[in-house]
This record gives sequence, structure tokens and C-alpha cells, in this order.
Amino acid sequence: MGVWALPQTVKQAKELQKLVAKPLSPKVATDKLYNLLGDDDLFDLIEAEEEKFGNDCDVRILVELSLSKFLSEKENATKPWEKEAFKICQNICKSIEELHIPY
Repeated sequence: MGVWALPQTVKQAKELQKLVAKPLSPKVATDKLYNLLGDDDLFDLIEAEEEKFGNDCDVRILVELSLSKFLSEKENATKPWEKEAFKICQNICKSIEELHIPY
């Protein structure tokens, strides 16, 4: 498993928040998430979702699942989370969960 980017700064968290505010296609996700939520497992899931449903599917729930995992393991991060960034990311997860996007 390789993780190269997490939205641990307010700037990154706000960028991610803006990105997932509307449906997120696999093509856009892989391009835009690279420096925000760079995780091999997430990108593998996005690729599988695209193969199964095409590029018109919404992969925000996959982002939420991945982000939730990192938030719950914040003590294992290689660098500390900015407090406000962590809060923004928690809100991102809550907002996506409330959309009830089928997975």
C-alpha cells in the first residue's frame, strides 16, 4: 500500500472539499486527487469502478471511505494534521455520507 498525499493542510482540505461538492467522475478523480488524497488503494478502487460502470459514475463515496480510514488512523500519519484541515475533512465525510450515493 502506498500513500503519498493526504489533505493535512487547510488549503488541501478546502481543495478536496470543493472537488467533492459535485459528482466526481473517475477521470477527474485520478487527475485531481493525486496531490490531495494520493493512495494506491483508493486509485485501484476508482479504476475498478470505472471499468465496471464507465466514466460517468460518481466516485465520491470511494473518496469518503478512503478519507475516513485516514482520519481514524490520524496518529499513524507521517506528519501532523492541521486541526482545521482535520475538521474540514470530517465534514467532507459527513457530507458525502448524507448524499446516500450507492456503492
